[in-house]
Amino acid sequence: MATIKEIAEKIGVSPTTVSNVLHGRTAKVSEKTLKAVQAAIKSENYTPNMGASLLAHSVSRIIGVIVFMDARSGETIFQDPFAATMIGALEREIQKNGYFMMLYATNDPEAVLKLVHNWKLDGLIVFWVSADICSVIRKNTDIPLVFIDCYFNDDELVYHNVGLNDYQGSYEMTWYLIKAGHTSIAFLADRKILIGSDKERFNGFKQALDDASISDGTSAFVPLSKDGAKRRQIYEALCKTNVPFTALFFSADYYAAEALSFFQRRGIRVPERFSIAGFDNNMYAQVVNPPLTTIHQDIVRRGEIAVEMLMKLIRKETVCEPNIRLPVRLVLRDSVRMIH
Repeated sequence: MATIKEIAEKIGVSPTTVSNVLHGRTAKVSEKTLKAVQAAIKSENYTPNMGASLLAHSVSRIIGVIVFMDARSGETIFQDPFAATMIGALEREIQKNGYFMMLYATNDPEAVLKLVHNWKLDGLIVFWVSADICSVIRKNTDIPLVFIDCYFNDDELVYHNVGLNDYQGSYEMTWYLIKAGHTSIAFLADRKILIGSDKERFNGFKQALDDASISDGTSAFVPLSKDGAKRRQIYEALCKTNVPFTALFFSADYYAAEALSFFQRRGIRVPERFSIAGFDNNMYAQVVNPPLTTIHQDIVRRGEIAVEMLMKLIRKETVCEPNIRLPVRLVLRDSVRMIH
């Protein structure tokens, strides 16, 4: 395997330039030189000596990525298509910037702080954390930190975050259902007390009902469960003939697709009996029959922006917009019918 010096001589640049590219310091490297160095590194199968790098520098080249959530019963969080896609996007961008990713899954804030204090991390990305826990992590962490899909308390701290316009997406979906003639709509999410993205989506749902002068949306909230058996009991109850809802709006495509399949096994036709809508536009939305009407979000782009933001923080560059909410859009498919 070639050395940095040999790679530099091969393409006619300085060893410092090769080192800068290897370690993600590319701000002053031209696009032409960057591509030449990357190609040479790839052709030589060069792998940096991490032990030597740690001894020679005050950095570790390690970015911690913490997935903060409860897994559904009988599953790991990495079986969720959203989590898998996000982690894949983060790993690719972290590697592209010359860093290594340390992945950790937990729902314990103390475990997050122990990880930060016990490992020499150059930066940290945390997603799906409640506002109170975000505050604890932010107050007890001095390394560059970016959140994904989080909402925050008004505590005058600066939080760097890449999320979605959850409220607007939910409002648009609910308004579409109303315009399709549905005035009895249920909103379903997997917890009794809504927080974070689910809370914002529910607020958007309620506002659309209010704007259409439809009765209080709070009475149309149906809490689900992380436990599959309990969710099936809820779906079974919805199959009863006296259930008033004509449309079911799920806060995630996973549950929308699961419910759709359950109903069809029970002989309940979709969208004839229930119109079903989701949020995410993941692979489940596209493979179920009928395919789901849903809200599209660009998961990969969210991961890319999170890493871009973190790299700026690591380099001590200015981040002009610390709390980004990316747009979403309505995707119309066949799981919703017009009833007027």
